[in-house]
Amino acid sequence: MIVTSQEMKAIEQASGFSANELMQTAGTAAAKAIAADTAGKHILIIAGKGNNGGDGYVIASLLDHARVFAVAEPATPEAKQAYAQVPAERIVPAAKFSQALKECDVIVDAVFGFSYKGTLSQDLKALFRRINTSGKFIYSIDINSGCEADTGHCDSDCIKSDVTLALDCLKPFHAMRKNHRAFKEVRVLPLGLPHQIKPKCHEMDEDLFFRSFPCKEENAYKGTYGKTLLIGGSWGMAGALCLNITGAKTVGASYITAALPEEIYTIAASHFMTPVFRPLNQHNWSQVLEPAIREASALCWGSGAVGFPCRQRVLDLVLQTARCPIVLDAEALRLLEHNTWVLRFAKAPVILTPHIGEFCAISGKTKEYVEDHALESALDFAKRNRCIVVLKKPNTVVASPSGDFYINQTGNQALAQAGSGDLLTGILTGLLSMTCDVFTAVCMGVWLHGYLADCGTEYSSRQNFSLESYPQIMDGIFRNHGL
Repeated sequence: MIVTSQEMKAIEQASGFSANELMQTAGTAAAKAIAADTAGKHILIIAGKGNNGGDGYVIASLLDHARVFAVAEPATPEAKQAYAQVPAERIVPAAKFSQALKECDVIVDAVFGFSYKGTLSQDLKALFRRINTSGKFIYSIDINSGCEADTGHCDSDCIKSDVTLALDCLKPFHAMRKNHRAFKEVRVLPLGLPHQIKPKCHEMDEDLFFRSFPCKEENAYKGTYGKTLLIGGSWGMAGALCLNITGAKTVGASYITAALPEEIYTIAASHFMTPVFRPLNQHNWSQVLEPAIREASALCWGSGAVGFPCRQRVLDLVLQTARCPIVLDAEALRLLEHNTWVLRFAKAPVILTPHIGEFCAISGKTKEYVEDHALESALDFAKRNRCIVVLKKPNTVVASPSGDFYINQTGNQALAQAGSGDLLTGILTGLLSMTCDVFTAVCMGVWLHGYLADCGTEYSSRQNFSLESYPQIMDGIFRNHGL
């Protein structure tokens, strides 16, 4: 389970345990986990003034080879009580901190917890730099100090841990490891708290994927699971549309229509036999597209469409005519720059699939801000523009207008190549044509896009991974599930 800081507070408040009991439980669980790996080693705990620091004091009182250095006097009643339980000889005075840092084998970071927000003071930045460059093995308790639990924003001098011990539940920060790389490994420490809330963060794995995937019944025909319409491509960019088709075929979309400029028709048709192709030009584009849009169960528009005829008018037609989920990618996103107000004309769910640069252009936010506040930025944009945002990053974020979100854990550097976004667009559109729950279908598609790269690189290199292998990889997974 992945919960926000507010949801974690609600879980704690509904648990029936006092703040002191929660601190003792968390500190004891962390002490056991650390002791299992550090028998006989000298441990230096860096404790803050709040309840995360209190967890550190509980750990110090339970581990024989532990000493604790307080960056500030305990400020909460629970932290003060935990501090009083630590034997005096285990408290490191400021004058002896350098010696203690030199002599220890392991450092435990217990300065800030999930309530931290803002920026580090210059004194803490200097202290954390000393810790990060000490060469010691580092644990962080719950959240690495200097990092925000909900946004994933990390100060440049945040604690960089080898292991972060997440208390009771993962937080969004933990799920965005690839983006901030503040820890190497995260371990969840169950605290025995009842989980009665439904978190805003959705999750996805192979089992959940196939619970929602519409398996073909024996009486199915080509139109049973909808019609997938792919609009895009242009001279020099035929590959983008071909990858849309590859993505749709990966998930088994059974009726694919591809609307494309007539100058690339022969290229696409020579690669794929089964799609219905609708070649068009600047004179007949509306006559070709309008009936195809009305028949579609889901459509995408924009991949490789740099030279597509009448691009802005195509976007307007799609938004005003479609009654099915609309995926906007690449050139369609560029048409939204300073123009997002057109999204209000959509009569159906709209899904945007920007990478960081495209998102900055349509949102007006700086790259630095979006890099550090990806989830927050995507949720804000989704709410204001009533659309679903798929913000593509190492840990891709899916944000809905309702505040629900998904942080993807699958995928690897094999996808760091031109065309992987076009492939994702095809996967999403194929799934949306078959699945009624739009947000779930988008989460499924983002998960699958990364998962197939993880599966494929078990026998293929990440350096030279072929995106065209996706249908073959997926075929093996389908067969494993009896499909």
